[in-house]
Amino acid sequence: MSDETTTAPTTEAPAETPAQENDLQAQVERIKSEARKWETRAKENSAAAKRLAEIEEASKTETQKLAERAEAAERALAEAQADALRSKVIAKHAIPEDYHEFVVGATEEELTAKAEKVQKLIAAQSESATTTRHVVVADEGKTPALALNGDGIESALKNALGIQ
Repeated sequence: MSDETTTAPTTEAPAETPAQENDLQAQVERIKSEARKWETRAKENSAAAKRLAEIEEASKTETQKLAERAEAAERALAEAQADALRSKVIAKHAIPEDYHEFVVGATEEELTAKAEKVQKLIAAQSESATTTRHVVVADEGKTPALALNGDGIESALKNALGIQ
């Protein structure tokens, strides 16, 4: 028999020394410390981000309010200008108040055309109202053929009734 002993290779990790363990724990502590520091900053930044979002939302809402007010003012201005133009055309053509509703349009040309039509209709109506009607009376100005109290009526009645 032989005295040879075979040694199997070992795969064990080399044992760490206490100094290495301390270095490792120190590194872990530093990493944890850095993580806590970044977590705190993230929380601070989160609060600041929320506040910024609130400010932006309030600002956005204020901006929207201002935009709505500007749009309303523009609409009111356009309506006032349209009313002023309509009134100007009505006054220029001397349209009576009863006929103002018929003068409509978006442009000065349209308003003028309507006002002229209304003006012509008013003129035509007033002409027909002032025209006197002629009544024709038959035989007007002539003397009647028979007198009302004369013999002609009496004889015409006798003839009609067959009396002699």
